[in-house]
Amino acid sequence: MTDPLASRTQAEFSKMLRDVFGEYLKGNMRTSIPGHVLKFDPATQMAEVQIGLMLEDRQGNQQTRRPIICVPVQFWGAAGGTLECRVANGTEGVLFFSQECIDSWVDQGGVAVKSEPRRFSINDAYFIPGVRSIPGAISGFANDGIRLRSNDGSAYVWIHDDKTLEFDGVSANFKCPVNFEQAVTTETTIHNQGVSIGLEHGHVGIEQGDDISGAVNP
Repeated sequence: MTDPLASRTQAEFSKMLRDVFGEYLKGNMRTSIPGHVLKFDPATQMAEVQIGLMLEDRQGNQQTRRPIICVPVQFWGAAGGTLECRVANGTEGVLFFSQECIDSWVDQGGVAVKSEPRRFSINDAYFIPGVRSIPGAISGFANDGIRLRSNDGSAYVWIHDDKTLEFDGVSANFKCPVNFEQAVTTETTIHNQGVSIGLEHGHVGIEQGDDISGAVNP
């Protein structure tokens, strides 16, 4: 019996294999892709995320992909603390896809038994906020040191490259004792329990003269 493929050249076989594996990888291998948040649950830190690129079929038609639900959202942190940031609908970022099913790990943590044998599935995604498109770029980006700021830039804590510190906002409330090891200089009045200790600070019951009043009463 004659082999019907005997006349095929090695180059033709190589091309056929590339086409087959290429189609397989396009439909089954996932690494990362941009997206944005549709819904976010602060209690679980899980989100519903929309992939930011359309899906194209073999005829060239494009359509919006279905949202991915129950996606863990990354916040920077470790044993020493966590940086919280409000996640609003529309927050941009990147989806990464696990090489194995993460369902049981999401529910249990630790070292969990795999609940499904799937690999590189669209259902096994993590979302890292902060990677932005040009329309979503940070306005007024300073590119100087480290700045923790509100989105509009009106409130911030800023460590400049020259090691100076800068703070701005509506108000600052400290709920713990504050210790200053260096002199404090201010251009505005300081109040202590409602009493001014600035330029207009005065004492009652003191006769005006050239002498210095006594020490502060502790």
